[in-house]
Formats: sequence, structure tokens, C-alpha cells
Amino acid sequence: MKSVHGLILCGGKSTRMGQDKTSVLLQGKPLITHSIELFASLNIDFHLSVNPNQKELIENYPSVIDQFDAVGPLGGILTGLKSIGKDILIIPVDMPQLTKNLLLKLVDTFGNHELVRCFQRNGRIEPFPSLWKSEATSLLNELLDERELSLQKCITRLPHHLLDSTDSEVFRNLNYPEDLG
Repeated sequence: MKSVHGLILCGGKSTRMGQDKTSVLLQGKPLITHSIELFASLNIDFHLSVNPNQKELIENYPSVIDQFDAVGPLGGILTGLKSIGKDILIIPVDMPQLTKNLLLKLVDTFGNHELVRCFQRNGRIEPFPSLWKSEATSLLNELLDERELSLQKCITRLPHHLLDSTDSEVFRNLNYPEDLG
């Protein structure tokens, strides 16, 4: 496996879910466990991207505390890039259908010319999972300074490569309690 580091985004407010998504049970396991097991299956070291209120996660897992307030996942990505200083493979905690094979497609074909690699489905960019080069940090910082918070727009403004996928279920994220059933 190429030298990449994992980052699990789990610092969101979870407002629609009504509780911290990391502890939500799916198939008898917390969502955070699904993400950790996925990285373990790839033998990838990881950090959690958390908010400062997630004390239990900070105490129990390697974590980076999001340095940006109210900018969504872009803040977690940028904090991860700055703190870890390596190319990072990013997954959100609320996408438990992600597979080892899907992540391997990102890592195995990562080229020298793009700063970000992710999937597209039916012509729409799927920002997660994604692989980001550490060199993207300064350009992402500039986009954040411009208040560009849309990940799809950020990706299109960076050197990128999109892999095609037709699997809609794997990209489904869990936002509401009814999504769990």
C-alpha cells in the first residue's frame, strides 16, 4: 500500500441524526467502529477529525481537532492535511457502506499530477471517499479564504481526477435515524 494516512471525519454537529454519529449503532456496532475496521483491513494508520467537544474520542483515538468553525467538512480536511502532513485518504463516519475495494481503487491509481482523487456518479462528484495530496493544503487554504465551502467546487478548482462509479448504495450517508433501518 502506498504511503497514505487515513482520516475519519466525525466532527460534525450531527443535528439531523439527533446524537453524535460516531456512537450510532448499525448492525450492532457504532459507526466509528465500521470506519476503523475499514482502515484496519487496509493496514492504514488513521486519525479522527473531531470537534473539541468530543472528549471521549480525543482520549481514546489518535485525533486532530478541527481548527475551523462552521465550514463543514472542508475544515476537517484542511486540519487533517495541516496536522498530519501526509497524503490522506478521507472517509466520513456516516458512510458505513464503503468497501475496501473502493478505497483501493483510489489509492492504487493515485497519480503525480492530481491533488485530489475521488469518484463521480452520473456526472456528479462524490467528494467522499477521497484521496488528497498534502500539497493541496495551500490551495485549499486559499479557497477557504475565499469562503468557497462546497467540496464539489473546491475539487473542480484543484488538479483532480474522477473515477467513475455506478454503485449508488456505497455513497449513501446516514443523516437521519430512519436512514439506519
